[in-house]
Amino acid sequence: MIGNMELQPISPDAVVCAQTLGKLCAELGPESVNEFISQFRSLWPTRIGRLNKAIADNDRAAGEDSALSLKSAATMVGAHDLATLAVQLQAAFRTDNQALQGSLVGRIEGAGNAILAELTKPGFPEHALDMYRRSA
Repeated sequence: MIGNMELQPISPDAVVCAQTLGKLCAELGPESVNEFISQFRSLWPTRIGRLNKAIADNDRAAGEDSALSLKSAATMVGAHDLATLAVQLQAAFRTDNQALQGSLVGRIEGAGNAILAELTKPGFPEHALDMYRRSA
């Protein structure tokens, strides 16, 4: 627990909010969203590496910065559970809760891998756009 914030479980049926990604797709087009997904995937190992390095170096500022960056990227792609974990990690760095930092990075890595599996399914941006248009 961080202050009054309890760790929330990752919802297995809500890895990525297709509505969020569909809205982004409507605004930017499927090609731009495909590029964003590609960048998210290619940056994933670097993001995890930065978090692990911040823990190893006990660098609270770098940890908070990396967690904030991850939260922003996760929010844009509609990975709300991952964004929540990133907020919790940012707070764990701020309060210097080293035990929780390691635990959260492990959960973030698992969640991120599940998200990447969903995002990289063929036609996912187009499917998300279709869902968004049907709900509008």
